[in-house]
Amino acid sequence: MKDGWQAPLAALVVVILFAAFDAKPMQSAADIAAWVQGVGSLFAIIAAVWIYTKQYRDKKADDENETRAFVQAIRHEVETVWAEYCEAARPALHAIKTGQYYDSMVPIAAYDLVTYNNSSARVGKIDDEALRASIVTVYTRLRSHLNSIQLNNSLVETLEQVSLTYHLNDREQQMGRRFNSMNSYAEALKKSDATLGNNIDTFLVSIDVWLASHPAR
Repeated sequence: MKDGWQAPLAALVVVILFAAFDAKPMQSAADIAAWVQGVGSLFAIIAAVWIYTKQYRDKKADDENETRAFVQAIRHEVETVWAEYCEAARPALHAIKTGQYYDSMVPIAAYDLVTYNNSSARVGKIDDEALRASIVTVYTRLRSHLNSIQLNNSLVETLEQVSLTYHLNDREQQMGRRFNSMNSYAEALKKSDATLGNNIDTFLVSIDVWLASHPAR
């Protein structure tokens, strides 16, 4: 319920009272009793409207605060996971030259991202379409990139096992195919990393702007 209803309601009450008094002036004890009852009923209605309005406002404020807390949690989670990734994985990935594969083992996984999964419906309550789209994009791409990193971990382990245990005549061909596949995979990881970095930079700025314009109530 929007603000500004109090003055019109008060004016309406005054008009009703004057009209009622003009139509039925107090001339006896029965008239006085009827007036007291009527005025009491009128004020009971006003009180009910006021209580409903207050409850509505409180509920709306609570919901908005919950949405704001969700956005803050989203920001903190993405920033934390991204910072960990940048420290543990990104420098080595950027250092890879053409024809090399990414041989680092990265201990970061998509299951570290829990806020969005647990409260994804809350995204729809954010009153900024661009920010909603940014949150979905960043979480989708960050999760996909981390899954790709985990797959690369598995490929590195498999390559090491094959290198140590495979000694058949076609060993060199087998190793060559695996090297080529992992070299191509490293290039794909670098492209994904660059796109994701731009997405996250824009995402963090957008969230900060939104939070600044939506102070806690």
